[in-house]
Amino acid sequence: MIKEIVKICGLDKEEIESRLKKFDGFGVEFSVVENCLDATITMTSNAPRQTFEMVKSRVYNAFEEEVYSAVEGSLEEIAARLLKMNNRTLAVGESLTGGEICSRLTAIPGISANFYEGIVCYNRMSKADRLGVPKSVLADYGAVSRETAYAMVKGLCKRPVDIALATTGLAGPTGDEGKPVGLVYIGVGGGDFITVFERRFSGSRNEIRRATSNVALFYLIRYLKGDILRL
Repeated sequence: MIKEIVKICGLDKEEIESRLKKFDGFGVEFSVVENCLDATITMTSNAPRQTFEMVKSRVYNAFEEEVYSAVEGSLEEIAARLLKMNNRTLAVGESLTGGEICSRLTAIPGISANFYEGIVCYNRMSKADRLGVPKSVLADYGAVSRETAYAMVKGLCKRPVDIALATTGLAGPTGDEGKPVGLVYIGVGGGDFITVFERRFSGSRNEIRRATSNVALFYLIRYLKGDILRL
């Protein structure tokens, strides 16, 4: 029996299983465990190794934009490992996630070598006072915006920090600034390269917050691996 896993982030279980249907008939069985868009696909088979490897390669291609690991480990564990390998120093600015990302990272032993600080800038003025987000940006675009997420990352990237991660969005139960519940912006980067992703999540308040934390750590992993431009 051959057994391997692939870990992906960004899709719900229904979408994952829908994509996997194209691989029916090759003698490979799939099981999916998913929680707030963080998923593990387990592939098992009694087929010849050559057939299994062919299917595995096609699965990776089908989930190219969502894959983050082929080995066991949580998002935060893999992110911490990559920070250490790349000798990077991280800071995190959190609005709607309220410190969840920092809590998960600081649960990893040894993270202090690569984690500088985390700031929960929940109030819009905190974003200006603590991270230096221009008040004109907040006035023109709102606290939940691509521009604000970019400015949050920029404000965190001061020596010794060379990479930053930021979240801002609306977890509910109601929208704000004329924007819907579930709208989220996640910024990641450092130096001359900062990128911001817009996402729309659904579910309860806490499900949206958890999904945001998961996807933010996923983007951090992809950034540290050097393949975030493919997203």
